[in-house]
Amino acid sequence: MVPKRWRQFQPFHRDEIRASGARGMATAYPPERRGLRFARRIAVKAGTPVLTHMDGNIALGRIGILVEQIAALRHEGREVLLVTSGAIGAGSSRMLKNQTLASNMHETMHQSVEPPNQNAAAAVGQSLIMSMYETFFSKYNLGCAQVLVTEQDIADPEIIAQVGDTTNELLQLGFVPIINENDAVTSRVEPVFSPDTREVQWDNDTLAARLAAEVKADLLVVLTDIDGLYTKHADDALKVAQRLPVFSPGAILVRQGIEFQASTASLGDDRRGDFEGRTRMSEQGLQSLVSSAIEATRLGVRAVVVTSGHHPRALFKAVRGEDIGTLFLPPPEGKL
Repeated sequence: MVPKRWRQFQPFHRDEIRASGARGMATAYPPERRGLRFARRIAVKAGTPVLTHMDGNIALGRIGILVEQIAALRHEGREVLLVTSGAIGAGSSRMLKNQTLASNMHETMHQSVEPPNQNAAAAVGQSLIMSMYETFFSKYNLGCAQVLVTEQDIADPEIIAQVGDTTNELLQLGFVPIINENDAVTSRVEPVFSPDTREVQWDNDTLAARLAAEVKADLLVVLTDIDGLYTKHADDALKVAQRLPVFSPGAILVRQGIEFQASTASLGDDRRGDFEGRTRMSEQGLQSLVSSAIEATRLGVRAVVVTSGHHPRALFKAVRGEDIGTLFLPPPEGKL
C-alpha cells in the first residue's frame, strides 16, 4: 500500500505500476521505499568524490551518466534540481597543469609546487563544471542555470528563501537549476582536501538539505563514492562492514573495511590507492553528510537516500524505490 503522505505525488497510473510488476521486474521494493517512486520534485546532490577523480580531474563519464538520468526523470514529468560540488578540485587540477606548462624544466625539477589558492581554484573550476553540464544537458534539449550562494547566505533565512524562489521559477520555466556554493569569495579557510590524507573535509551537504526543504522537495538523493552508509557493531568480529539500509541514530558508522560491489565501482577510479575499501570523505565530512540528511527530513523533505554516484543507475534505482544506499526518514511525530 502506498503511504498516505505520498499519494498526492503519484506520477503514474496504478494500472501502469501493476503492469510493470507483472512484467517481472526482478527487484524487491522494501515497504518503506515504495513511496519514493511517486516523488515529483527531486533534489540531487552530487559530491566532490563523484564529480572528480582522485587526481582532481573532472569525471566526465560520471557527469554524463548523471545528466542522462536527470534528463530521463525530467521526461517522466518530474522536476529535478542539482546541488553540485567539485569546482575546487577541478580548478586546482587545471591550475596545476597551467603552472607546469608555464614553468621550464629546471623549475619543474628543482622547485616544489605550491598548492593553488582555493578561492582562485573555485573560480576556475566553476566555469569548467558548468561548461560540462551545459554541454551534456543540451544533448537532451534541456537548459540549465547556475545559482551561486555563499556559506553566509545558507545561514540567512531571508536569502535562502530568495534562492528558493529563484529555483522555483527556474523549475517552472523548464530549466534544471544547478546550485553551488560560491567558494571563489568564501571566507572559509579550511581546505576542501586534507593536505595530509587528501580526504574530502567538507562538501555542500548543508546547502543541499536546506534548499531541498525550502523548495519542498519530496526526495533528496545524495550521491557520494560509497553505496550507502556502513556500520559495525562494537563487538562485531567481522572484518567487512555492513551497509545500513535504513539509518538508525544509534548506528556506529565506519569509513573503511567496505567491500565494494563490482557494479557499484563500474564508474569509479580503477586504482583507489589509499582509498581502497573506504570512502574519500573524512570523518568530519561524513558526520556533516549525516547531520544534513537528518536536518532535511526534520525540515520537511519526505525522504533522503545516500548512495553511490559511481553506479551508472544509482539515481534511477533510488527514485524507483530499490534497496540501494541508506534511507533517511522523517522523525516520528512529536520528536522533531
